[in-house]
Amino acid sequence: MARAQAAPRTKSRRGRPPNSDGQETAARLLDAAAAACAESGFDGATLNEIARRAGVTAAAIYNHYESREDLLYAAGVRALERVTDVVPQGAGADAARLIAAAYLRPELKQTRRLLAELHVASARDRSLAQLLGSWHRSWAQALKAVLPADDPAPEATVKTLFLLLLGLCHYDNLAAVKSTQAAVVDRVEDLVDILIPPRRAASPPAPPKTSPIP
Repeated sequence: MARAQAAPRTKSRRGRPPNSDGQETAARLLDAAAAACAESGFDGATLNEIARRAGVTAAAIYNHYESREDLLYAAGVRALERVTDVVPQGAGADAARLIAAAYLRPELKQTRRLLAELHVASARDRSLAQLLGSWHRSWAQALKAVLPADDPAPEATVKTLFLLLLGLCHYDNLAAVKSTQAAVVDRVEDLVDILIPPRRAASPPAPPKTSPIP
């Protein structure tokens, strides 16, 4: 299946060979953007703050990304690639369950916060909303292709799965509701199995280059 292509393009820098310090700077910018957004929110992740964390000037960011929104979106995409990396080739119907469970890993707390911030901010930021919308459409097509042929409402199934994953991004905000992480993972897997029954699901496609942001 064709890979979905929704990631914003980074700017190329003339005269720089592959694996140069330019790529290292771009990686530092992604780390800095993810941390700033997770800690200070979308509005608090200013270019100056991201630049400070990455050890560059704010103007230098434009050598790598078209805008602050492009940079933050790219940080979200990269974070989700780490989630989908848990899905082995040939996972079959287990793929959706594995992805949902991965959202709740302790080491992905920053990823959860980052994704939650990006989606909330998209309601008031037109540029970010367009980037996320492009991604949603690409992944919706990929996911519909692996649903059982007799799914009565594939669009609704995919949207419900997206909503479930987005809800998991707020896991850390519900500390007042006591439960073990393992118990929550069990319930989440049960919900995914209701949406995509394991014995009926088709084999999933290879994850798109832009990993799923719900």
